[in-house]
Amino acid sequence: MSQFNKNVYKKQGLVDEFTGSCLGKLIILGVFILGLCFLAMISVPSEEEMFNETEDNIRQCIQDNIDKKGDIVDELVWNVGRSFSAADSTLDSKEALDAFIKYNTIDVFRHSLYSTARLSNSSHPEGVRVSIGIFGFIISTVHYDDIVLDSGPVRNNYDDQLIKPEYVPIEVPEEILNDTPKIHTHHDKDTLKK
Repeated sequence: MSQFNKNVYKKQGLVDEFTGSCLGKLIILGVFILGLCFLAMISVPSEEEMFNETEDNIRQCIQDNIDKKGDIVDELVWNVGRSFSAADSTLDSKEALDAFIKYNTIDVFRHSLYSTARLSNSSHPEGVRVSIGIFGFIISTVHYDDIVLDSGPVRNNYDDQLIKPEYVPIEVPEEILNDTPKIHTHHDKDTLKK
């Protein structure tokens, strides 16, 4: 007979039992999530930081798109770069920046765990989100199509037709034009007696 080896079968400690149970794992996950929420609450960027960084990201967006128009993929890649860089002040287009200030407004909203910045203009009167601030970082989400740099009338006059009809001449054969139609008149009995 083989001897019972006590070293192989050790009694579990209280910590091992707690971390091995479902309730223990849920409590550990809850404490981890509460810790992240607390860290997010104390590291929310201030309104001034959000406004300055968002304005800087929009200036970079205008500079990038004046030189070369980008598509959606380019905008996503540029937004990652904008989040970690500053605008080059030597490349600023004065007219574009003046138009941006004239036609757009930046509104910053502070939430409990994060903050957002929205850009309002005539194209987006309710505002469109252009940056998110969380854990002390400000992430750019601006697209060039969200920015209004010029404003003009949508239509010329209200009497003008949006779709103007085109005159297309129709050729009618000669035999149809020279042929007189046969018209049969029908009268009531009462009109014939008089």
